[in-house]
Amino acid sequence: MTDSGIRCVAGLVMLASITACGSPTEPQQPISAPQPPMSAAELRTHLLPAVMPGDWTSVAEPAKERPKGTPGAAATPPTCAGLLDGQSVADAGTAASAASAAAVFSGGHSAGNGVIPGSEMLYSFPGDGAHQAMQDMRDLVGRCRSVDLPRASWEPAVAAGFAVAEGPRLGDESLVIQASVTMGTTGDAQRADATVVRVGSSLVVISSVLSLTQPEADAVMSFMPLAVAQIQSNHPEPVDAAL
Repeated sequence: MTDSGIRCVAGLVMLASITACGSPTEPQQPISAPQPPMSAAELRTHLLPAVMPGDWTSVAEPAKERPKGTPGAAATPPTCAGLLDGQSVADAGTAASAASAAAVFSGGHSAGNGVIPGSEMLYSFPGDGAHQAMQDMRDLVGRCRSVDLPRASWEPAVAAGFAVAEGPRLGDESLVIQASVTMGTTGDAQRADATVVRVGSSLVVISSVLSLTQPEADAVMSFMPLAVAQIQSNHPEPVDAAL
């Protein structure tokens, strides 16, 4: 090979080396191993604490293990029948969870001079089940944007409508299941949304009930940051009130 040929090959090798080293690439994020699912008892300790800000209180239900979903059940898409509110969509999308835990919380003053109620559900999944459950909820809403609820022939028609909106900037991903129920006789609509946040292999769901005004529903959803902090904490605030 001539000197010019050697210089040409060397130049190409150097150019390739510079291009490879200098080309902008996205930093590679380490892929963490899937966390094993929590048991119902473990989940229960991460529910909202018994004493909450603003004189709100939370009461956890007894821990209950849920049967794990089978491949056949997981492959069967949930139906629209029976969907009434955001929580029912979340329940349908989490059928394959390994365990769950529930709490009800209340506080403030409602429009009826009572207390404002809310509910919290925690779910834990094996592998990437929590991420798949989020997608299952989106798919379910996509199929069930409008549902005629079951009723007797003499009862007025009632329809439920669903949509998915962007969730709060919490956890690994989030969404809001927007649910409205409309009475056929009056056309009045009531909202019963659910906010879902994924934290690793767990889901946090906070939902409101149909009877709330929008400010009351907003007050219920305002406890999501605290709920996420509880599931992320190695030493969560006590779920059960001190005796």
